[in-house]
Amino acid sequence: MSTDTREQIVEATVRVLAREGFHGLSFAKVVQEAGLSSTRLISYHFGTRDALLQEAFAHVLARAAAFMGPRIAEQDSIRGKITAYITSNLEFLTEDLAYARAAVELAGNLTNPNGSQGLDLLEAGFRSGQGTGELRDFDVRTMAVALRGSIDATVLAIVNGTVQPEPAARDLAELFDRAIRA
Repeated sequence: MSTDTREQIVEATVRVLAREGFHGLSFAKVVQEAGLSSTRLISYHFGTRDALLQEAFAHVLARAAAFMGPRIAEQDSIRGKITAYITSNLEFLTEDLAYARAAVELAGNLTNPNGSQGLDLLEAGFRSGQGTGELRDFDVRTMAVALRGSIDATVLAIVNGTVQPEPAARDLAELFDRAIRA
């Protein structure tokens, strides 16, 4: 029951974040959303609001990785993997706008959302492609930051309804393919 309760709390946190925003989230709202009896259950399982939010962010990232991983892995080239990374990332977030909204809220407000791990993986992919000659020479950190920032900004625009997901994914993938190819 303890694992189920934790999962229930995290899922409720994602839904409350999507609806109320980062600053509108409270233990009381999460308890109500989860159908629990007391905020003490959240304190027991997570201790602090920050710990709960870190767990919610890790949960969103894990779900994204499970969705994106197979799509990226089936690509043979680094360029194909980067394209799959972009398109599957946007596809995942637009299939469940609650997760997109929660991801935007968490990434923009947590003091340490652990984004550097994702940048490190992008950098490694870029280095690998440069090593094989598939990608041109560029600063891998700068490109990783630009790519991640572009995806995050696009997700925000999708959530706000100012761009459509499919053309945005296609155009963003084309933009970065042109930027990195040898």
